[in-house]
Amino acid sequence: MMISKYKFPVVAAGLVLLLGMSFLTGSATLSSLPGVQAGTREQEQQELTPSAKLDLGGSKVNGFLFTADSKYVFASVSVGRDSSVFLVAADTGTRKFYGKKIRGCPVDGEICLVQIRGNINPQDLAYNEAKKVLFVPGFDDDTLYISQVAFDKDGKPTEAKAAKKVAVGAGPRAIAVTEDGTRAFTVNERGHTVSVVDVLYKDGAPDKAEVIATIKLDPDEENPTYPSPADIALKGDKAYAVNTDTWQVCEIKNINAKSEDVKAGKEKIELGACAATGAYPRAITMLEDQAYVVNSLGDSVSQLSLEPLESKAEARVGDAPRGITTDGKCWIIVTNTGVDDTEGSGASVTFVNKNLEQSTTLTLPVTATVPGDPIVPTQVQFLSVQDVTTLWVLNVGGRGELNIYTAPEIVRTCP
Repeated sequence: MMISKYKFPVVAAGLVLLLGMSFLTGSATLSSLPGVQAGTREQEQQELTPSAKLDLGGSKVNGFLFTADSKYVFASVSVGRDSSVFLVAADTGTRKFYGKKIRGCPVDGEICLVQIRGNINPQDLAYNEAKKVLFVPGFDDDTLYISQVAFDKDGKPTEAKAAKKVAVGAGPRAIAVTEDGTRAFTVNERGHTVSVVDVLYKDGAPDKAEVIATIKLDPDEENPTYPSPADIALKGDKAYAVNTDTWQVCEIKNINAKSEDVKAGKEKIELGACAATGAYPRAITMLEDQAYVVNSLGDSVSQLSLEPLESKAEARVGDAPRGITTDGKCWIIVTNTGVDDTEGSGASVTFVNKNLEQSTTLTLPVTATVPGDPIVPTQVQFLSVQDVTTLWVLNVGGRGELNIYTAPEIVRTCP
């Protein structure tokens, strides 16, 4: 099924209707959801208000993610006249920072992991659990930085080693890394390419890195389409690149080919099939054997099957969505910035089941830590530790504000 490429009409009803009423995302009521009853008028006004925040000193946050055991959150922040980048680690429960004292580090006590000097303007961050390595693509200097995190005997992060670096394509916007940490893929927005980077280790630590292949996402030079890739995800022997300006996701085949064979020309890592998405896709996430793509101008999420790569369905979310993640089970979670909505419905988060059924879709408005402060929610991560389920949301309206929201009851069970 082809996915429509149009801007959905603005829904003037807003985001305040919750229990027993229709939402922006569909005509069904919340009371039709399993285990949910119609509530009071006060419940109908429900919104997501931060229960806490991670204070990153008002710095620009470039990206954040969790360790596999969910104990720590890593963040990349830019500060200072030279726009130095600091890699930061904090406990997800206590929000205490760990690392070493580094002058200029923006967090309390100047406790950071490492400083990367220069105006690199990163847009993403990746972490490999197997090698304990952070990957930071420098959007403005076309360079990938690779830094290994050291942990003490109690398992707490103490510092990160000086970053190794390698030149990649122009404008690396996002990155994905294989499970063993030996191969990384950057999507290069300005170069319209994907760089395949091999990371070589010595004594367990990154020693050097090299680009072994560059895949053109715009192979027809006579009729260029300028795909401007924005995100990438890996699954099996393929990578999936999100191309904003062509409204497509394209697969990169044979990504696990041996380096020697690729460099010798015996094997190719190459462009495969493409599938249509909604208007201006920005980010991708995976759940089971499906991919989900958030479409910023389509106000929607696209569902794609992977084998073969095909568009399957599209569901309405909020206005100008930007970030996407999953709970790892059955829910797709999307942040909506609200920046395009002339009716002023504002920022929100949409929860839609993995089949994109509108009858089990919920959109809730979100607020900043301080009521009335600007909020533009972008990146989102889902965190479940024991009986506590939270959403961590980057508010670029608050620069360094990483808000923590208690997840609504609906997300704690599958529809």
